[in-house]
Amino acid sequence: MKKPFSPPIKLEGMPIERFMEHIHDGDIHAQPARLIPTYKTGDELALASIFLSGMKLVKEFREKICNEIKFKKGGKQLFFTEVVFSHKEYGDCRFDGLMISVVSGKIKDSIFFEFKGKNGTLESDQIERYVKFVKKNYGASKLATVSTEYVADSTQRPYNIGALPKGFEVYHLSWSHIKTIAHLLLFNNDENVEDEDQVEILREVLNYFESDAIGLKGYTQMKSGWKSVIEAIKTGVKPNPEAIEEAVQSWLEEQTDMAHILSQELGAMVMTSSVKKDQSLKARLKSESQALLKSDMLSFNLQVKGVASEVKVDANFRNETVSMSYSLSPPTDRGNSARVTYIEKELQRCEKNNPEAMEVIDGDVFVDVHVKYASNDERFPKADTYRIREEVGNSQDINEFKIVYVKSLGSKFKSSKGFVDIIEKMMIDFYQGVVQNVRSWSPPPPRIQNKVD
Repeated sequence: MKKPFSPPIKLEGMPIERFMEHIHDGDIHAQPARLIPTYKTGDELALASIFLSGMKLVKEFREKICNEIKFKKGGKQLFFTEVVFSHKEYGDCRFDGLMISVVSGKIKDSIFFEFKGKNGTLESDQIERYVKFVKKNYGASKLATVSTEYVADSTQRPYNIGALPKGFEVYHLSWSHIKTIAHLLLFNNDENVEDEDQVEILREVLNYFESDAIGLKGYTQMKSGWKSVIEAIKTGVKPNPEAIEEAVQSWLEEQTDMAHILSQELGAMVMTSSVKKDQSLKARLKSESQALLKSDMLSFNLQVKGVASEVKVDANFRNETVSMSYSLSPPTDRGNSARVTYIEKELQRCEKNNPEAMEVIDGDVFVDVHVKYASNDERFPKADTYRIREEVGNSQDINEFKIVYVKSLGSKFKSSKGFVDIIEKMMIDFYQGVVQNVRSWSPPPPRIQNKVD
């Protein structure tokens, strides 16, 4: 007589035949992921099934996602949805997805997934409960969450949870990041999907995720705390902590959305400086909030592969301005006059290469000049760069130029939707007009010297 099934089990190391027997015998309920599921359109299980099927059917897409969630390569991958123990005692922990890797007939690695759709929010207590459950009852060590909530890197999370069990990892992917990965794989670059049939499959998966009916749109508006903080700063009142947290969280999400938008325009992954910062949401909110209270500003950098400098983005709450700047190193083997000529020629190149984009931003472009040992830059309007020669002269050593695009938003700075629309358009205009056209100077290579006999 067969022994009654009772959790816990240990997935990793289990023969795959035994796991499939558990499903066949009804001990574990799990459905194979389907590209065309029968779930309601936009339902979390439909999203899970299509996403996991996309991974199953498109090799390059699977490899990119596996890199994000540190999933072991090799072997055969299997994908399931609606994973839950049949035992009534465990019915409240149903997982939207499960991915397992099988090597030599045994499960080598596994990761559980929790998905949220357009209006879903990941709750800290639910994730903490899932972590404990996965560790205790499946003997697994990975959980990934997917939602519309933004993070700068998959190791960061949009929710706060307590200390994880030793060796356990929790990852997060935003739908925007997933769509960006798919876009880049379909872009004409060196990371294309090789198989033509898989190209069409990935295109259909992406079309589903971008459908208006699904509602997985990009970041469209700042939270209400954004406006509250601006009004408090303008009137000299200290903002309340809840409003500051909302404003900072909005800023963190918007900068990640901007990176995704630019990635899709360029066909290359763009990162933000937040990737290098604190991994926990609580720590990031605290550090950014302190910066805001101290300076009335929030800032971040956009990092584009192959571009010499980062694009710095600043939001000044007191002045209600947004600025974007790009640094250039002048030729250090020449005097200041020649260095000014260098930056003038770079601006002329911008106007020649993309006159339409430059016409949009022209009246709001400035050149910041940094001289050696100076604590502050000197700013000159783009049309008045000749003044740099007169006011800086040759007595001081110019070692950096910044081309700066500054826009005064006025009342639109505190508009939750208007701010997002303006800053995203500014980014595209500045990149098209300036960043993709200028060239940073680099010293010539050393020359072989003729030896004297």
